Parts: sequence; structure tokens; C-alpha cells
Amino acid sequence: MARRHPSKQPKNDEELSSSEGSSSDEESSATSSSDNNDDDGAAAEKEEQADDNDDGSTESDTAGDEKMEDANQTTTEPMKTMNNVDSDDSSDVGDDTDDEDEENQESSNATTTAVASTLPPISKSWAALTTHSPCYTGGTVAFSHAPTMTTTATAAVALPSSKEEPLSSASSQHFILAQRGGDVSIIEASTGLLLRTVRKGKLFQGGHDLSNDYNENDEDDYDDDDDEEMMDAEAITAFALSPNNMDLIAVTRSHLVRRYSLAVPADSEEEAKDGKQSKKNDGKDSKEKQPSFQSVTSITDPAKVAFSFGKSGHSLPVTKVAFHPSGIFFATGSVDGLVKVWDVRNGYATHALHPTSTSSGSGGRGRYAVSCIEWRRTTTSLILAIGREDGSICIHDLLLNAHDTKKASLPVAVLRDHLSAVTCVAWSSEIGGGNSSSGSAATASRGGRKHGGGIFFSSGRDSVINTWLISEEEETKDVGGPKRKKKKTKRDDSAPKQLPIKVSYRRIRTLPVYEQVESMVLLPRKFRPASETRDQQEILDKKDVVLATCGTKGMVRLWKATPGDKDGGIQNVISDLTPLAVQDDDEAFGEENGGYSSLNLTSLSTTHLSPMLVAIDAEHNMTFLRMHWSEDETELRLVTDRAIVGHNGEILDLSVIPQQLGSSENNGKHTVAIATNSSQVRIFGLGEANEDELGEDTQNHAALSPRGMLDGHAAIVLSIDASPCGRYLATASKDKTMRLWHIPTQKCVAVATGHTEAIGSVALSNKIGCYDVGGKAADNGAGAFVVTASKDRTLKVWPLPGSAVLNRWAADGGDREKSLNARLSARAHEKDINIVSVAPNDSLIATGSQDKQVKLWRSIDLALYGTLKGHKRGVWDCQFSPHDRVVATASGDRTLKLWSIADCSCVRTFQGHMAGVLRVRFLGTGLQLISSGSDGLLKLWTIRTNECESTMDGHDDKIWALDLSPCGTALFSGGADSKIAVWRDTTNEKDAAVREAEEQNILMEQNLSNHLRRKQYEKALEIALELDKPNQVLRVLTEIVEKDTKNSRGIETLQKHAVKWSPDRLKQMLKYCREWNTRARNSHIAMLVVKAVVTTIPAAKLASSYEGVPEILAGIAPYAERHFDRLDRMVGDSYLLDFTLFSMGSLHGSNNEDYNEWAERSKYALPQKEAEGRIQIGGSLIVGGKKNNDNDEDSDDDDDDVVTIGDSSTEASSDDS
Repeated sequence: MARRHPSKQPKNDEELSSSEGSSSDEESSATSSSDNNDDDGAAAEKEEQADDNDDGSTESDTAGDEKMEDANQTTTEPMKTMNNVDSDDSSDVGDDTDDEDEENQESSNATTTAVASTLPPISKSWAALTTHSPCYTGGTVAFSHAPTMTTTATAAVALPSSKEEPLSSASSQHFILAQRGGDVSIIEASTGLLLRTVRKGKLFQGGHDLSNDYNENDEDDYDDDDDEEMMDAEAITAFALSPNNMDLIAVTRSHLVRRYSLAVPADSEEEAKDGKQSKKNDGKDSKEKQPSFQSVTSITDPAKVAFSFGKSGHSLPVTKVAFHPSGIFFATGSVDGLVKVWDVRNGYATHALHPTSTSSGSGGRGRYAVSCIEWRRTTTSLILAIGREDGSICIHDLLLNAHDTKKASLPVAVLRDHLSAVTCVAWSSEIGGGNSSSGSAATASRGGRKHGGGIFFSSGRDSVINTWLISEEEETKDVGGPKRKKKKTKRDDSAPKQLPIKVSYRRIRTLPVYEQVESMVLLPRKFRPASETRDQQEILDKKDVVLATCGTKGMVRLWKATPGDKDGGIQNVISDLTPLAVQDDDEAFGEENGGYSSLNLTSLSTTHLSPMLVAIDAEHNMTFLRMHWSEDETELRLVTDRAIVGHNGEILDLSVIPQQLGSSENNGKHTVAIATNSSQVRIFGLGEANEDELGEDTQNHAALSPRGMLDGHAAIVLSIDASPCGRYLATASKDKTMRLWHIPTQKCVAVATGHTEAIGSVALSNKIGCYDVGGKAADNGAGAFVVTASKDRTLKVWPLPGSAVLNRWAADGGDREKSLNARLSARAHEKDINIVSVAPNDSLIATGSQDKQVKLWRSIDLALYGTLKGHKRGVWDCQFSPHDRVVATASGDRTLKLWSIADCSCVRTFQGHMAGVLRVRFLGTGLQLISSGSDGLLKLWTIRTNECESTMDGHDDKIWALDLSPCGTALFSGGADSKIAVWRDTTNEKDAAVREAEEQNILMEQNLSNHLRRKQYEKALEIALELDKPNQVLRVLTEIVEKDTKNSRGIETLQKHAVKWSPDRLKQMLKYCREWNTRARNSHIAMLVVKAVVTTIPAAKLASSYEGVPEILAGIAPYAERHFDRLDRMVGDSYLLDFTLFSMGSLHGSNNEDYNEWAERSKYALPQKEAEGRIQIGGSLIVGGKKNNDNDEDSDDDDDDVVTIGDSSTEASSDDS
């Protein structure tokens, strides 16, 4: 595959050779693609890994050959050599030799001016603009609730210490929670970006990705017995989001139930304790220290474990968790059939609801997995419906029999009309009062508990939807038998009788839907489109009940039922469910793809808070469906608003689709086609999210959103390539066919068949004007063409009939696909062909193979032009330069090579990858290369200097796909880690930041000089520390100490500064002292600074609150001890000098008056007999020294004596004091 998307293309070899001195408007990026031409997209990886595991002899041989090649390239610069070779050999490959002389003359005349002119900017760095990481791998998906669902009661229960302000802001946030392996990912609803996960936070930046915790290929690497041992005990199996959007209840594989606070970042100390804290301490901590609430979507740290409920009590994994609308209670359902109800406030389980037996005589408890749990959507009741795999539905009313402990956990009704697993249930209280007698009304008026009437819907995998009528009545006891206990009830005739209430669910309707219903949603009235006209009211009335269902057919359908007369009988309470709207076939996911797995109702939208249905399919995609009336306002339709791709699988190839000429879109919005490990090709668009939702920092929130899907191949798509005009896309697959797609209509217009093996690579021609050529000229090779390379080691050229014919085929939209005929075919290599690429002027075709060779072919007749030999392993990619007659190749021998087309010789070799190089691309200027390898790294190379300018770490596995946008502002990469990364050039930004920092540095240095000149040492000290200049800091401190010494203030100034220093500043200063203390002349200042620090900051605080300070002080201690010994020896030597002077004075026996006067004034101190080497600064012992025990007999000092700096233990010194 090759990708070249310039606005202007050179039409022949001569124009190509002279294009070096052209302007940047004529830049093009000729790129090539690669593929996995082995089975399941993994055989090629295994072959490369086997090559990489060879011995190191190949590397040494490669290095030796590269030195020989470089030595043979003379002394001129490579780019000049390429240009000279181009002009010499252009007659062999070019089309018009007459134009060559004129172009060469123009280029020679412009040589001097070109050298003097400014060269094109060299890119230095690229940064990730956005990364589409796997965010959903199957399981539960929860959407943030609408703000109206958040109540003050919920807030008071879930977070007692919170205030209304953070809760309101949290409730208005739009995010999605989805299971991702053993974690829960937090997804931004407007863009679909993975923000963080609950357990690990935002660990996918800086070259790390969360896909390490999940890899679908790992399931095949271990046996079933080993999987249990390798499972993560802390992996989350089920979760539920609280109504206030701030709390998350999660159950782990080890049956631990935890409550996470999504709006509070995790505390390291509390996380170390695994969230295990007592209820007393939990209450006290919330009162003493208020948690700092933040936006759920702005936190990058893992979620905080607010409370741990302990073991769940289930014997098998928990698969279902559901919150009560009040947020006070939640229920957990397990595979063992047990459902437990928990109290959030007190942190314990209140009810254990066991499954009922299937037969009345068995008497045992059934063990059937829980398939669904649903609370009735009212905060005044505790009604819970439990569906199980055996088709039973148990209705529990926890308040109806709360006074009776025996009946509290028993269901009030058991429904067994389903024949398979029950997937969804829903209540509708808007119709069907459901009270069969007036007794219940009287009971309610007397203050008794009321279950409530209405309609109940249930769906399951038995392909039916049942409608149930809810009724309740007082139980009347039989009076036939003698029951004398009735007298006890006659104590107070005025008190109302509390008779038990009997609740019944009677099935009144059954609708066969002819598909296994996986999810069902009841649409409230506020979530429906308004019916304004009479025709619309006939289709959808306000009183109608609307249901949305999805299942194995992969189609979302809407059903409606009209309420009837309550007094007309049970069957007239509500009508049958009738179809209301169906998802279009072209937008539906389809039964052949696996169907839909769940359906959710949400108010999330990119532009407004309109209600939408979110359908989740078997490939982990989230499709947002919007309900609206058709243009004629006579039909209700479901229209796809947008989609979020949860998991892509392995990225095999991608191609940036250029914008069509005359398009109104700007260059900041790109479209890219991606081939995943499937038979479908996905179209993504790179755009920016809504500014109202994201704020000012929209650049960092640019996201890839699905724009369509190309479905037509019968096997995995291995390679794709887009035309430079942006209208056509060629795809090659393992089904031995190549398909040509019309991008605007996303329809397949032609199919090429003829290869006998899987097609591993495909490339389209690069001249834009050739796509308009049709007729016989196109058949003879003058028009556009497609080149395919197959595993059968053949190369085929397929001419295209022209854009007019292709557009007509796309407009017809018929089921019969047109066929393309191969014009040329040749056996290219002796081993599998990995890559095929087309030159920017369509004159040459390059193929790279596992036989370690790259061959150049003439596109006119597929005659061999030349062979490039030099790689030690298979060639994975080859790329033509857009401006020079050179080819870049990437190989499994970990090297890149640059070849001259003229003589097929190696010009440059680039080494630096730690594994095989898989992709290479030229930047728009043609002076740099970008490569990707099996090590998950991207490297930026400068051809002229043969150096790597930058290394980008954004993937965790092999990078199979790489492509540049036509404008050169965006780089797309995709790999085996299922990530799609978008990179942008940040060279100008970094250069501007460096210039700004230099200007700021110059300004601060000038201020520092001004302060020093004015002797404002305190201000100068802060500036020197901020500039990180140790010598200036030492100079300033010396001046401060001298000034304080003259004023007899000691270290008062240093102590004032030490108190104000931040922890980072304090560590910086102590590091300076550690360095200064290594030299004798600077040790005095260093020890004074240390003394100022330890005398102002307590030692316990230094050891605990200041990280790294004890280690720094430990580094200061040895040199401080050495300096103390040196000073001690110097003081001892000074005694000898005093004794000498005293002895010399006694020789003047005649005149001793002056000497006696001097001796009286200057009493010398006798040397101490024992030198203690322990130093104490500010009362804290920080250095342990040596002890001289040569004269221990006359010593009266104790071993524990501590000498403070500046003090003496002699009698003379004590007298002076």
C-alpha cells in the first residue's frame, strides 16, 4: 500500500527530480503500507519474532556491511548525490527528455539562491494529540444519570459530609462506566475517550496503556486449569452507579463488596490499607476532614475506596448489581441464585433472597443464576424483581411484610410463564390501577402499606414479551373453623384492622417477537418526541406505553400499547403491543454480526440533552440512536446520532483519506480508514468535541469517532490504501479478492479476483489527474490503476475505468458488483510479498518480500528495473520519497535503509530500533523519516545528519499501521495493542517555549545582578534558587553570612529563609550543601545552612514530612566529620605556635613589661587531652565522629560527652567564657 496525498503531483521523472527546490505547496507524502499476510494476522509476527531471536552474528554482519556501504558513497552529501544520480539516469525511466534540460537548467540557476535561502523546518518532536484506547471489553455498561434523578436524600446517604454544590456539579457531568477486563473504565460521553479506570487511574499516558490488564489473545495461551490461578482476585465482576453519579458499588472476583467515590482521588495511605476501616472511624473522619470533591471526568488518579462491606456472602461470582432509586439500598445477584440487599448507610446486608423451588414437593432451594435485577422506580417503596435463568421472576416487596421476619424475605409473587432466561423487566404505573377491590384503598387510607398497581412487562430469550396486570387485595381469613383468638382483636373497636395484602401478577398479553430479547427499555413520556399534529397523535399518543427492544437480530425496535377501559375487563386494560418504529437495515448491526447485547436510555448528547437510546452490539460498539419524526411528519424513525467504539481488536493497517477537492472542511479534521482483525473496514473521523462541554482545552480532547463501516469481504482485511483524490479506497483481504470502495457513498463499486492466495498488500496510483482518464486510454495504462501483491508471490496491475464510470457504478447501487480485469501480472519474489508501493509519478512500483530484497518494477509493462539488496532479514515496508529519487525501506534486521533509484545503491543506514522495523514514512519535506517497530516505539530521523531526533512511546505492542495526513500536521499509528494514536508536530511549540524560557531567564539574571549590586541579598537568594544556579547561591549566602557576622546576628537571616522554604526548595538547598560540603573552602557556609535548617524545623518533621531529606543529610555527614577533624588538628597546631611565642618572649629578660602585659591579655589554651569527634547542631546529633584513645589514662571525659561546634572542653576556654 502507498499513500500520497499532495495537492500537486509531479507527472514524470524529470518533474520529480526537479521538485527538490520547489515550494512547500508542492509537497507530497508518498507512503507505503504493510500487512499481515499470514493466517489470523499473527503468523507474520511469529516469523519476525523468530528472526529477532536469532544470534547476534547477523547484527555484526549488518554493521560491517553498513560501514562498507557508507564508505562507498564518496564524500558528498547524500542529497546532492541523489540529485546528480537522478539527472544522470532520468532518461532511462522518464517520459519526456526534452523537458529535462530546461528543468535541470532552472535547478542549476537556482542552486546558489536555494543554498542561501532558509531550509525547510526540521521537525524535532511529536506529541500524542489523542489516543483511542480499548475502553470496553464486554459486560456491564452504566451511564451517568440525568440531573433530575439526583435527590437530596441520596446525597445525604451516600456522602454524608458532602455539600449540595459538588453534588450538583457531579450530577450534571456526562460520562460512561464500562467494564474493561477486570477494571471499570470511565469514558467521556461527548468524545468517547478513555479518561481513567477505577482501579488504576490514568496509566495509559507516557507510553503505558491499560490494555496490559486485558488481552483477548491471552485466553488461548493457558489451559483452563491455569486460568483460575492467573485470575486477578481484585478484578471487578459487577458494578452499579449510584443515582448521585458519585458513588460506585463494585464486587470483585474474591467476593469483596466496595464503595468507590468517583469524585475523590485515592489516598495512598488509605489505599494501602485496602479501604478497610471501621464504621466509627469512617464517621469521625468525615466530620474531622472534609473530602475534596472534584469533577469525575477531571480526576486522573484511581477512585478512592470509601468503604468496604467485606465479603458478599455469595458462593459464586456476582454478576448483577442494582441501586435503589433512593441510593440507600442496593442489591447483588450471583450465579448461585442468591440475591442480597445491602444498606449503604450502615454497611451491612439486610435481606437474603433465595430462589424458590421449581416444584411444591421438592422443598429445596433452587440454584439458578440471576439474569436480571430491577427495582421499581419509586423512592417510597422497596419492590424488587429478580429474573433467573430458569425463566422464573420473583417479586419481592421488602416493606409489605417488614413486620413479619419469616415473610420478609419471601416473594409476594412468582411468575413462571417464561421458558428461558428472563433478561429484562419493567413497571408502568401510568395505566392499569390494578386494584380488584376497594379494600386496598381503604387499607391505604388507614395508613397500611400499599404495593401499587399498574402494568408489568417482562422479556426473555424465549422470544416473547409478556404483559402482566398488577392487582392487590386484602386477604380474608376463613371463619368456618372455631378460632377463639378473634377476641383479642376486640380490645379497641376504633382502631383499624391491619389485614394482610395479597399481591397478584396476572398475565394478560403475550407478544412473540421472533428473536431472543437481550434488553428491553420502557420509555417514559418525557423521553418521547412530541406529537404535535393530528397524524402524529394517531401514531403516538401521550397515553401510549412505548417499549424499546433489541436482541439477536441486531435491530432496535419500538413497540406501543394503548391503554383501554379499566372497567371493561382484564383484557381491555391495555392493548397488544404493535410495532412503532424499526431501525433502518443499513444502520442496524445485523444478525450475522452477532446482534445487540444491551439497550440503555440516556440523556447524553454532544449538542443537547435530548434523550437517546444506546445500543451495545457484540463487537463492543455503543450506537446512539435518536428518535424523531420523518420529514413528512407521518412516521417515527430511529436515526444513528454517533457511535463509540469500545474495542477494535488488532490494528493491521490504516490509511488517511484525503479531503476531496473543493471540500469545505478544514485541514484540522481528518478521516482515516482502519483495518482491524475482522472482515470489516472502519471509517473514523478526527474532530473536536463540543466546546460547551469541554471548555477551553478542546485541542487535547480531539477524539476519533466512527463515521461508517465497509462490509463486503468474507475474511480478514489485511491492507488498505486511499486514492489521492479522496474518492476511492482499495482493500485487500484473505478471501483472495481486492475491493474498490466509493468513499462518499461507502459502497463497493468493483471487485478484483484472480489471486490464488490471500492478498497481503494493495496500492493505488498517485496521480490525481489519472483518475479522470477512461476508455481505451485507461485500459492501455494511461489512467489510474491498482497494484496488488499476494501470498502466491505474484504482482498484478488492475486498471480503473475512470471516475465517471466508477461514480455511475456507485450511483446505481445494484447488488451486482462489477469486476476488474488484470492488465499485467508477474511472479515477483521467491517468498511472501509483504509490501507494495507506487512512486509519486506512477512510473515505478516497489515490492518488499521475506526474501530480504526490494524490487523495482516499471508500471507500464512490469519489467524489472532494479533490485535493492542489503537487508539481512525480511523487508516489511518500502516508501518512495516525494521529492528525491530515493526509496526508504524497513526490515526485520532493526535497520532502515535509504536507496538511490539510479544505481540501486544504499545511501544511508539508520540504526536505533531495538526490534524489527515495520513501517517507514517520509515527512512532507522529504528530509526526515518516521519509523515504527515491533518494540512499540516511533522514531523520527533526519536524513542529512543520520540521527534520531525524537523517540515517541505510545504503544505497548507492535505498530503495524502508520500514515501521515495529507497536510502533514497529523500522524496516525495503530498496533497490536488495539490502540489508535494521533500525533501532532510540537516542534514550534517547544521552540517557542524554549525561547520564552530563555527570555525569562535573561530577565531574571538581570534582576539578580541588580539585587547583588544593590546588596539586596535576600531577594537575590530567591532568584538564584529559582534559576538553579548553585554558584550564585553560594555567593549570596557568603555575603549574607558576612553581613550577619558584622552585625552579630549569627544565622538569623538564614533561619528566616529556612522557615519560608517549601519542601522542594528545602531539598534543593540541602543538595547544594551536600555538594558544597565536599570542598573545604565552602564547607563553612554549607554547615551554617544545615544548622539553620535543623534549628528551625523539628527533626521529626524533617524525617517524616520531607521525603528524601534524611538521605541528603546522610550524604553530608561523612564530609562534615572530615572537616571537623581537620579543624581540630588545626586548633591543636595553633597551641604549638602560642607556646613558641611565649617561649620566645621569655628570652628578653631585661624588658618583660610589654611581654607580661601581652601574656596577661592573651591567655593561651592548653591542648585538650582527648578530642571528641561528635558534632551537635541545634541540639540534634547528626554526625558521629571518631575518638582518640591514645591518652585515656589522664582523661576525665565520659564517652557520652557531646561537643558543640565553637565550644571547647578545656579549662582555659571555660575561664574565658
